[in-house]
Amino acid sequence: MGTGVLDDAAVGALLTRVERVAVLGVSDRFTRPSFRLAAYLLDRTAWVVDLVNPHVVETLGRLCAPALADVPPPDLVVVFRAPAAWDGVVDEVAAAGGAAVWLPSGVADEDATARTLARARAAGLVAVADRDLRAEHQRWCA
Repeated sequence: MGTGVLDDAAVGALLTRVERVAVLGVSDRFTRPSFRLAAYLLDRTAWVVDLVNPHVVETLGRLCAPALADVPPPDLVVVFRAPAAWDGVVDEVAAAGGAAVWLPSGVADEDATARTLARARAAGLVAVADRDLRAEHQRWCA
């Protein structure tokens, strides 16, 4: 899993290998995209879903871990953090034994996204950006 994921087939291959996913930066507010995606993952996938946010104790009826280091190594980390934090997130995912990162769509400019994808690849992670995880899951795993 050590290269950036850019094409459809590679995205499909990644998603069909996932068993455990961590939602980093999950919210406890139902209006937030992270809350809605976490609810989807919990309800509509067979994946083990870990919720991670140091500022949220509980959401969706589940306790949140304060950091990735507090959950088993995930196959995929879905990132809901500001682009300014992405470099640190990549380092945290690599240190926690994660295999892949999924960056949100339409949040950062092209340069920030490209820099983070390159950093993730250099850390040995698969990296996906600017794709809707829910849509891709429905496409490849449903």
